[in-house]
Amino acid sequence: MNLAEELRKLAELHQAGHLSTQEFTDAKRRLIAEGQTGQDSPDNEEEAVRKRMSELTEKTYKSSRWSSGNLFFPDSLTLSGDGLLFRKGALFGSREEHINYRAVASVCIKNGVFLADVSIETSGGSQPIFLNGLWKSGAKEIQDTIRASQKGAVKSKP
Repeated sequence: MNLAEELRKLAELHQAGHLSTQEFTDAKRRLIAEGQTGQDSPDNEEEAVRKRMSELTEKTYKSSRWSSGNLFFPDSLTLSGDGLLFRKGALFGSREEHINYRAVASVCIKNGVFLADVSIETSGGSQPIFLNGLWKSGAKEIQDTIRASQKGAVKSKP
């Protein structure tokens, strides 16, 4: 992967709101420095993609309390560098499930007037994750982040 493609990907993540301006500037500076010293060889490319994915900050999306089933215990989905964490709250305890981005088979969004429902299916055989009552912009961000993470993991394989 060449330097121009890497910079384009960083710009897309920044425009989508997944990277702050400071994170974008630091990552761009690092990429340009690596490109000038020639450190980004094909052998180190997979390692570089993993490192960039692990540096992404965590972002949590919570279901709206106005949606059904989320009045007292709203569902949440946290996207981080190593995967996604789904949390389903209950009166006594909660259920959490961590899924690697490579295990995500599909992301389906059902849009309403203001809110959207997201269904995430995995290839690992576990039950699909359903989040109802997310804002439409949040649902789109979740889909874009998962797609970008999978794209980086696929391109890093030989």
